[in-house]
Amino acid sequence: MTKIFKRIIPLAFLLCSVILFGQNMTDIQYRFAPSIDYKINKKLKVAFNYRYDLYKDLDAFKSNLFEVSTQYEITKKIEVETGYRFTTSFFEDSHRIFLGVKYSHKLKDFTLSFASKYQFSTGSFDQDYMQYYKNPSNMFREKFSIEYNIPHSKVALYLAPELFLKYKNETFYFNRMRYKIGGEYKLKYGNTIGISVFYDDKINPQKTDRIVFSTKYNLSIDALIKKLKKDKSKTNKKRFKQFPQ
Repeated sequence: MTKIFKRIIPLAFLLCSVILFGQNMTDIQYRFAPSIDYKINKKLKVAFNYRYDLYKDLDAFKSNLFEVSTQYEITKKIEVETGYRFTTSFFEDSHRIFLGVKYSHKLKDFTLSFASKYQFSTGSFDQDYMQYYKNPSNMFREKFSIEYNIPHSKVALYLAPELFLKYKNETFYFNRMRYKIGGEYKLKYGNTIGISVFYDDKINPQKTDRIVFSTKYNLSIDALIKKLKKDKSKTNKKRFKQFPQ
């Protein structure tokens, strides 16, 4: 595992360096994203996410983000997701409703996934606001990802390019490409930590491209409860062996 990290970390830094020095206008940003989820049954899961964003080369607060979502597993390979996101900053608020579908296929230690998502974003749901002040944004996102689960470890690494298409006036417009790499590490009691970095290459030359570093933490409540019950069961068995009836 150490050898793998020694190879991947220099590649990540090399990618970031090439992007930084190859672009005239690139903003470096950072995201901290804790989350919790709970699996109601074998197919349905609910999640709550928070995100704190910095931008302008990490020098200024950008926004706070709150998101609630549900995921439903149709089959072992196909799942659908829907949710609502609220973003607030010093300058404006934003609402987003999204709906997506994801297909995943496992090949030994690798998982190949394709996800398609539609998102509707607006500063307000007021009809006059959307009609006269600022039109809502309709975006389609198409993402392909490759995940590698390192054998005999709890580490997973992934690579995920993503295409953003904006729908306006009954026409699709190429908005930007996103190139993302990252990794996750599963801890005990339903805890997972992760790091990632992505580069947004925007088609509009008047808009600034960005490199975004992220750290995340997730707590799976059902996994935590399951682990605690398992530990309690083991403890009771040990006590029974020590003090038989």
